[in-house]
Amino acid sequence: MLKNKSFRALLAGESLANAGDTFYIVALITTVFSVTDSLFYVSLVPVINLSGGFLGGLVAPLLIDRYKLRSILLNSQLLKTCLLLLLSLYVSLFLSIDTFVIIYLLIFCTNFLDGFAHPTSSAIIPELIEETYLLKANSLMSSVYQFINMGGWAVGGILAVLLHSNGLLILTFILYVLSTFLLSFIKIDEKKHATQSTKKESNLHSFLEGWKLILVDNKLRILQITLFLGSIAGPVWVSSIIYPFIELRLHEGTEWWGYINAAFFLGLFFGGLIGYTKSDLVDRHIHFVILICSFVVFLMTFLFGINSSPLLALLVSCIYGLFYELSMIAIHTLIQGRVKEKLLAKVYAAQSSITMATFGISTLIMGVIGERINIIAVYMVSSIVLLLAFLILLIKKKHLSLSVVDTHQSVENE
Repeated sequence: MLKNKSFRALLAGESLANAGDTFYIVALITTVFSVTDSLFYVSLVPVINLSGGFLGGLVAPLLIDRYKLRSILLNSQLLKTCLLLLLSLYVSLFLSIDTFVIIYLLIFCTNFLDGFAHPTSSAIIPELIEETYLLKANSLMSSVYQFINMGGWAVGGILAVLLHSNGLLILTFILYVLSTFLLSFIKIDEKKHATQSTKKESNLHSFLEGWKLILVDNKLRILQITLFLGSIAGPVWVSSIIYPFIELRLHEGTEWWGYINAAFFLGLFFGGLIGYTKSDLVDRHIHFVILICSFVVFLMTFLFGINSSPLLALLVSCIYGLFYELSMIAIHTLIQGRVKEKLLAKVYAAQSSITMATFGISTLIMGVIGERINIIAVYMVSSIVLLLAFLILLIKKKHLSLSVVDTHQSVENE
């Protein structure tokens, strides 16, 4: 698997891009807070990130039909690099509270590009790797990504002190340049798809194709429902929920958010590592893995919500992260085996848009529940949603063993 030069280029290029993304967010938060001293302006950064990624995912299918996957990934990273250079120069020369509209616009555009870069990157993996090594490749990509996440925030915080936000943005720019260079070495033999309809019809067809495939294909629909319910339950791990939980339930200082966050990412990393080292075992029993992981994720969320011990909270969050990550690797491996080439990128684009929109709305609703009722109620609601996801998977477990078939035939037959 690692002998594949294109896969190595994808792994290295995406790793540098992910590291740059982490430093980029740290630099932005530092910049915004230092100028405004306002949590409101800081909170706008993730909202704008989410909005840009959501809209990017919506328009991604229109690009996927017109350009090769490699070109989309490479050019999106190149444009991100150019935008970051503009952002760095603008922050250095014109930074003030009055110029934040332009800064937010550049942030939006950068994440808009990510909206179609991420599904494209995920769709490229099965084009580079044989089916038997697909789960191992996904696990490796995920492990590296989580390792970068674990260290990125800590290192980013230190670098923000040493280099200041301008220096951190320049470092991010360098990482983006290197990422673009490495991604240029990816070689894919992509089939050309002829356009058989008018431009207007083609645009509508391209836009809806991924969504229709999810709705029509029973197996994809079950997996998407699982991801959808997971995105409803997911906000219980964001800072706006964890912070008050630590204070009101664990009765600890805010430094414990860092500990819990580290334990969570450590679990994610170990989940990816297990997927990589035990890929054959996981692949053979992938339906059992998804079911077990789904149940453990529900159970850990419930235990975390009713728990009042800080040390137990660390253990539970680590276990949650491990089983959550292993479940996501298995689910995405099934999706990649079910759908091929450009259709896969469209499915991922649709999933990305659904997940981002659901996660954003759910974050607001969970915040209201926590404020109007109490913080424990938030975790109970999340637990119920995850239990529902587990029960659906249990009832529809026959759909968790997917063989690689021609997607069009699969949809037609079902």
